Amino acid sequence: MDKIAYCGHHCTYCFYPECPGCRSDNPFCSYATLFSDRKCPNVTCCLERGLDGCYECAELAACEIGFYSTDEQVAKATALFIQQYGKACYQTTLERAIQNGANYPHAFNALGDVGLMLALLERYR
Repeated sequence: MDKIAYCGHHCTYCFYPECPGCRSDNPFCSYATLFSDRKCPNVTCCLERGLDGCYECAELAACEIGFYSTDEQVAKATALFIQQYGKACYQTTLERAIQNGANYPHAFNALGDVGLMLALLERYR
């Protein structure tokens, strides 16, 4: 199963290891539990539009759906990175960043700016 979530997060490095991921048959993402239907708005939007992930959407940069409406902007940064370089590049870049001590997603979110988060990923590309 693809471990890159619809929003751009990477499920392998999630703080909630019990969740099998939003692409599984039984997703229970901690973010989705905030909604009465227990569905992540990013997943719902992608499925309605027939997208593999938010990174395939032309409206991504200005999007404020789901994770993109919160202070946690690492999902948007990673989705924008995937949009530019692809999922395989994101996978290897994130692995390289983590191997070099980058604390994903916390160190990214601490930057507080999507552009700075993208720059951090670029250092490891």
